[in-house]
Amino acid sequence: MTRGGTSPTGRAPVDDDPAATLRQLEEVRKRTRAGVHPAWFPLVLFGVLGMASAPFCAIGHGLGVGLFWLVAGPAGGIATSVYHHRRSVTLGAGVSGRPYWMVAAGIFVAAWLAGAAESERVQTAGPMLAVALGYLAFAYLERSRPVAAVADILALVAVAVGATGVANGCVILSLSFGAAFTGTGVMLRRRDRG
Repeated sequence: MTRGGTSPTGRAPVDDDPAATLRQLEEVRKRTRAGVHPAWFPLVLFGVLGMASAPFCAIGHGLGVGLFWLVAGPAGGIATSVYHHRRSVTLGAGVSGRPYWMVAAGIFVAAWLAGAAESERVQTAGPMLAVALGYLAFAYLERSRPVAAVADILALVAVAVGATGVANGCVILSLSFGAAFTGTGVMLRRRDRG
């Protein structure tokens, strides 16, 4: 490479600062991760489903919302899988879905077990706490601070609702989780589009 100009091959100059090169590589890694496996889609999808589940809270002391998620949870997982598969085909790159399915299965099982607990407070808050903790795992897989932040906040909300035994806790949690996931997903979508 010639000093202050282009390389002998005509390419743009390369920055000789290793720290700057590492920052550039980190930015490329982030953009690639967001492009290959964007976190916004499942957040928006499950956020909308979360808000749609709120009316089912009034049916059968949690049975209605449990049945709603028995159908909506797997359907949302399949829709997310199809979206990511199509995206990986379009981009020519993707990530393994196995860790994501393992976390999703863990959320599903933990939420059902919490919903079947004898304590009404655990029945109300436990499933949402399972979702929040599962999304912390998703945040780790995605290396996404925004997803981790929303999961942390929602875990605290679930614990607060469970600890206080507030009336209509299921509705409050469904709407809180739904709005937080949808809002975070929309924010990530706008950020990724840049």
